[in-house]
Amino acid sequence: MSMTPLAATDPIDRVHHHWKPDDLGDPRKFQAMGSIMRLHALMCNTIDRTLKDFGLNRNTYLMLSTVLLSPKGSRLLSNIASHMLVHPTTVTLTADKLVGMGLLTRTPHPTDRRATYATITPAGRALMKDATKALDAVDFGLPGLTPARAEKLVEMLAPIRGASGDSA
Repeated sequence: MSMTPLAATDPIDRVHHHWKPDDLGDPRKFQAMGSIMRLHALMCNTIDRTLKDFGLNRNTYLMLSTVLLSPKGSRLLSNIASHMLVHPTTVTLTADKLVGMGLLTRTPHPTDRRATYATITPAGRALMKDATKALDAVDFGLPGLTPARAEKLVEMLAPIRGASGDSA
């Protein structure tokens, strides 16, 4: 295994050293999982600190971006949970918060009384623009990731996400 620049202190590299004597098999998939989990935690810390300045958290930001990037800036609440990979109750509570902040509105579906659209407001669009610029300034929590590497990373993770049940 090739050592990374962090080799002396990197817990992911240390796994390799301790894995073999315990006869746990090939450590590479465990190391990949550990690398992604550690990166996720570091990325979330950066994102959370950045969004706090805008009165947002990851769920509120992701809901606003989901609605913003939907046709006409509107999306059925029932579809947002599967898109965000969260429980429907989380969507309801998050939508309530965003409506209270004046960033989203709720609109009944014209023919289905059970369905409700979430629509981003002009204030929501403006806040999303500012928050996204701030996240871009901190590389969305992925420091040093070039556009070319970002494209490769997305391409590399797509089949793994698909095999895990993530859908387009």
